Amino acid sequence: MTFSMWLAMAPLLMLLSLGPGPNNFTAMHNGIQVGATKAVIAVVGRNVAFSILMLISALGLGAIIVSSAFWFSVVKWVGVLYLFYVGVKTWRSASVVLEEHEMENGTRAKRGHRARIRQEFLVAISNPKAVLLFTAIFPQMLDLTRPVPMQFFWMGLTFCITEFIAAYVYAMSGKQIRRLIRSPKGMKNLNRGMGGIFVAASAFLAMATRA
Repeated sequence: MTFSMWLAMAPLLMLLSLGPGPNNFTAMHNGIQVGATKAVIAVVGRNVAFSILMLISALGLGAIIVSSAFWFSVVKWVGVLYLFYVGVKTWRSASVVLEEHEMENGTRAKRGHRARIRQEFLVAISNPKAVLLFTAIFPQMLDLTRPVPMQFFWMGLTFCITEFIAAYVYAMSGKQIRRLIRSPKGMKNLNRGMGGIFVAASAFLAMATRA
């Protein structure tokens, strides 16, 4: 993977990592309860789960996408529609206060590193959106003139790093973010902002070519 390709890919992965969701709210809640450092250490569990899902996706998709322009187009437009769907759904989602979100996803702070790592792992591995993310978004970033396995590796490594960064942001900003989104109006504003960004990302992805 060339450095220019990586520079184009990394911001999108960072955006996907920063999106509000069960794992980031878990990191935020843990950050409030036990501090940012311990919350970020727990992200090891999240990244183990994501690495498993990414490996499954890479093994199943690499050969298909390289050999077939048709399947590349199918995967591409699934990815475009997925990002657009996430954007619209996020924009229109109900303004649920943070306490309700935490109760729904069981994001209670755990005692001990192992318990928090296990918590992050279970939240990530049980998220069906992650599978669609790795099978529909990652292939758009491939340069088919270069070895596919190494590109998946660098994308996966970059995504794991952005997950640590996102968790740190949520954990460090936990109290401020919590004050912002614990009200229905604050949650609605956050949803609309992230929704607009995801829709814009879907338009960017639609311009991807099989090159």
